[in-house]
Amino acid sequence: MKLIAFAAMAMAYGLTSCMQMEPPQEVDFVGEVKPLLETRCLECHQHQYVCAGLNLETRSLAMKGGRSGAVILPGSPHQSLLYKVLLLGHESPVAMPPTPEGMEQEGTQILHDWIQQGAKWPDNVRLVPPQEWKNKHS
Repeated sequence: MKLIAFAAMAMAYGLTSCMQMEPPQEVDFVGEVKPLLETRCLECHQHQYVCAGLNLETRSLAMKGGRSGAVILPGSPHQSLLYKVLLLGHESPVAMPPTPEGMEQEGTQILHDWIQQGAKWPDNVRLVPPQEWKNKHS
């Protein structure tokens, strides 16, 4: 009986040691986060409107936060207001974005992972509010 238990444990150990956990894919700020923030957040959180005192156009402004303080705490998505407001239902007055459909789950996961991975934002990257897209592309 001990031999069977030992064999079962050895097999379980062998199987788990053979399975390799892939490290999470690093989130690409320019390709994934920037488009999300521009399309879902920047209509209100930019230099023309600065809703809640929050401007997300540059890294330094975004890290500064708004009236509620810092909204991005690198490495801590569940303490970051930018992520927490995405999880609220649309009936909440502080849910973001303030639309009935909210943000897609994939977008929420991207922002979670980006913050978890340290919220890396290249210094030379500025977000462009949707109101300025026509001017930028014409």
